[in-house]
Parts: sequence; C-alpha cells; structure tokens
Amino acid sequence: MKNILLTTYGSHGDLHPYLTLGSLLVKAGYKVSIATIFLYKENVEAIGCEFINLRPNVDEIGPEEEWTKKVNDSFKGAEYIARELIIPYSEENYNTLMQATENCDLIISHVLTFFSPIVAEKRGIPWLTVMLQPSTIMSAYDPPAFSFAVNLPEYKFLGPGFFKLLFKVFSKFSYNWFKPIYELRKKEGLKNIFANPLMKYFSPYGTLILFPESFAAPQEDWPVNCYQLGFPLYSDPESTLSGKVSGFLNQGDEPVVFTLGSAVVQMKSDFFKIAYKAVKQTGIRAIFLIGENQDHITDEMTADSRVCISGYESYPLLFSKCKAIVHQCGIGTTSQALLSGKPQIMIPFAHDQPDNAHRVKNLGCGVIVFAKKLSTERLVKAINEITNKQYSIAAEKYREELLRNDFEKNFSKAVESIFDKFKK
Repeated sequence: MKNILLTTYGSHGDLHPYLTLGSLLVKAGYKVSIATIFLYKENVEAIGCEFINLRPNVDEIGPEEEWTKKVNDSFKGAEYIARELIIPYSEENYNTLMQATENCDLIISHVLTFFSPIVAEKRGIPWLTVMLQPSTIMSAYDPPAFSFAVNLPEYKFLGPGFFKLLFKVFSKFSYNWFKPIYELRKKEGLKNIFANPLMKYFSPYGTLILFPESFAAPQEDWPVNCYQLGFPLYSDPESTLSGKVSGFLNQGDEPVVFTLGSAVVQMKSDFFKIAYKAVKQTGIRAIFLIGENQDHITDEMTADSRVCISGYESYPLLFSKCKAIVHQCGIGTTSQALLSGKPQIMIPFAHDQPDNAHRVKNLGCGVIVFAKKLSTERLVKAINEITNKQYSIAAEKYREELLRNDFEKNFSKAVESIFDKFKK
C-alpha cells in the first residue's frame, strides 16, 4: 500500500479540495495523511485520513477580527499571510513533515505550504503542486485580475511580453518575504536556494489543475506535466440543512442567499447591513449565512419574516434551492455556485476572488460589484439585473457541463499515470 501525504493551509475553500482528494485516495486503497492546522483535525479523520498538525492554529494568531482584516487586505494581504502566518513556522513544520514522511511515496502540496517541496527534495520523494484557481498560475497569456489591479485582464492586448515583465516585478517585490525559506533550503543542502516559492514553486513531477478548461484554458506558459481535472466539488455526505433554513425554503418564493464563505465572513464589514437594505428595497426573500459573527446582524433583520439568518449551511444542498447566490467569489464558493446552476452576484474582496469573478462573468453566469464599491444602490441594481433570463440560461447550461465531468475518474487516471512514471 502506497503512502501519500497531502499538505494544505487556509480557509475551508483550501481544505475541502484536499478532503475530496484524500477521500478518493482512501477509496482507491492508498494510505493517506493530511497535514493542516488543528482546526480541521476532525474533518481529516472523518474521511479515514491520518491528521498531522501544522502550526499555527487560529488560536495562536491573535483576535480573529484583527487577523481576518489583515489577511483580506487587497494590497498587503498576501504579504501578511506569508510573512506573519506561515514563514515563522516553516522550519518547525518542515521538521514535523520530515518525521511524518519516512515511508512516504508521494506528497501533494498546497501553494502556501512552502516547506513541502523542501521535505520532498530532501527525502527524494516525488511531489505534486496543486492549482486551486487560475490566478495562482499567473499566466502572461491569460493575465489574472488581482485585488490591487482588478482590470488587468483588459490589458491583455499588450501581449505576453508585457505581463512577463510585470510578473518579474511582482517576484522581485515579494522576494525578501522568503528569506527564512532560502536559509532553510541552504541549510539542507538543496539546489535552487533563492527561487521565489510564490512564483517558481511548480513541481517538475506534475501539477494538478483543479478547475475545468472552460473556466481557464491551458496556456503555453503553464507548468510542465499538468493534469486538468475540473472542480473537486466537495460535499460532506453527513451534511443536512438546518431545520430553520429548510422551513424557510418551504414557506415562499425561492430566496437569494448571501454568504461570505468561511474566511471573509469573520472580518468586520457592512456587507450584510447593505444586503438587508437591498432586500427591503427589492422585496426579495433572503438567507444570510453569517458564520459565527453576530455583529453582522441587527434586531430588525432578526425580526423580519422575509429573512432567514443562519451560521453555516451546506452549499451543495442550499444553493440549488435558491433564486441566486451573492458571495465573495472564493474558488470553493464559486465552484459550488456554478454547480447550482443559479445566477450569481459576486462581491470580490481580495486574493483570487476578483479573477474568479471575472471568469464567472465571462461565462455569462453573473455580475460583479467589487467590495470596495459595494452600496445599497449598486446591489439593488445587480439583484434586478440577474433576474434577466439570460443569466439563468447560462448558469443552467454551465451546470450541465460540470455534471458531465468525472472528477474521480480524472484524478484516478492522473495518480496512476504519475506512479507509472515514477516506476520508469
């Protein structure tokens, strides 16, 4: 039995794809471990995988309201994540994984686990990179939208030469963030000591692309040995809708669901207060998924019979029962919204969200209102716009395409192909 280690950091949108990969590998007969933060221990063990603890856990990084604001800053969020949340713990996590990989046959890493390739190289273990969203590839032929440059794709006419130069500037700008990683590579006697792990981290063994070609097509500057599998579309078999939400769904017209995923929802924002004003003006029924942040709601919202407030609900079970989805456009929420076949209003904040939003818009499945420009007036306009039948037709058509994709079969073939190459 081959041993496979998966490593991941981040929100539920970063965890769920690895739970999908882990459960499929367990089903195929592999022994699987998942290294991630302690918050996700029960999720990992519930699918039959061994849990390996990575630091830091969320209770180590200060008040949630503070770090979620820093993480989702459109200009400095990436730097904060790298320099404050990951890099300081890299050597400790490296040592943890070295102990856990004595008999490991393959490592499947996450873009933020900068220490995973070091472990693989030190032990001589084959490893794979994973691309959850197109923006992390930073193709000069398909330039992504960034939170600090949301209109970047509109300048594609400038050509790949311009964007190659631009990405070199990005690489130079972030170079000093990773000095401890360079030092660790040097200490362990590895090659390519000074390669920026945020820009040049693709494995020579292969990269798993976890979105479909229709969402982002392969480009000539993509990494070698790519396996484009489609969206992993995680669904917890134990999940059910809450009684409150189930009852609300049965009491009237299809509601519009408003959600900020599992990370942005924890930061302070006026999103739900603006949403409620738009709900009152348009007369729609609404479901607000507020996480654990009670500051998002008011007594007036709670008393309104046209609004149902919940913490978290299963997206696969809820989205398809709603009229439309208003969300922050993280890749996990986005893929589930696309699977629902319902129109979307996208409110991107940071990171991959603006690029995901542009791609959904280009599919004809929704409209964008950037978080920094969110107002009641703009949201009302967007709600009225997505009632146009063209959005429902496009969304349903794309759902049908997603349903035709066999992710399990694609992943199984990729893993078999990779191990066959290793034998040779």
